[in-house]
Amino acid sequence: MKHFMKGLLAITTIPLIFLAGCNTSPQKGKTITTPDGKRIFIPQERISFERQVPPKVVPHVYNAWIGVSDNLRRVREYEVFLEKNDVGNIIPSFELMRTARDWQKCGRSQYMVPNRELWANQISTLRVFKYLVAANVLNDFEVTSVYRDLPLNQCAGGASSSRHLYNSAIDFRIGPEFPKSEDYAYIENTKFRLCQFWSQYGQSLNMGLGLYASGQIHIDTQGYRTWGPDHSRNSSMCSY
Repeated sequence: MKHFMKGLLAITTIPLIFLAGCNTSPQKGKTITTPDGKRIFIPQERISFERQVPPKVVPHVYNAWIGVSDNLRRVREYEVFLEKNDVGNIIPSFELMRTARDWQKCGRSQYMVPNRELWANQISTLRVFKYLVAANVLNDFEVTSVYRDLPLNQCAGGASSSRHLYNSAIDFRIGPEFPKSEDYAYIENTKFRLCQFWSQYGQSLNMGLGLYASGQIHIDTQGYRTWGPDHSRNSSMCSY
């Protein structure tokens, strides 16, 4: 938790450091620089949505898992790698190590550290997350699935070419696990703003955005595309 709070403090400095300054036009907003050097401007009305975000708490099961074998050492090495690439502490490790929601049914681990040769695959997707958090497009979210090994991906119904196999995708939900009536407006508003972000900047970021009927949202940086509940572009709300 101490490590993650450090990340939260770092994110608050993004408008001065990461976002490369202020836009000088009369219109208010934030300018961000993409990995390919392009600068994109996000208007103020698209980055402000008031909501009290509950604090993230490290689950007891995660603490138990990192105490087994050499899991703690491997997690720390992965964290250091991400920090060196300026994408550390964006998502807390107890969420970033999550495998799939069906882990228990499949008899697999709830947490996994990806193989070292796959670590670099996640950098560009975490950068997209960094942009979304810095611009307040995302603030109340929980990551539910990142890296999956082949047996778990097959059992969980993942595609044979799933980006999760290569540690280059992140699934998450918006708001609480069990939304109340007052949460739905916020959830739909956030999805709409994600679609706006994808439509305007997704091509530069090579960003894929999937929105599932379950409420899960998928982001990767393996191709500019979108899909919805039936896994086609036509069912994505981003195509409306």
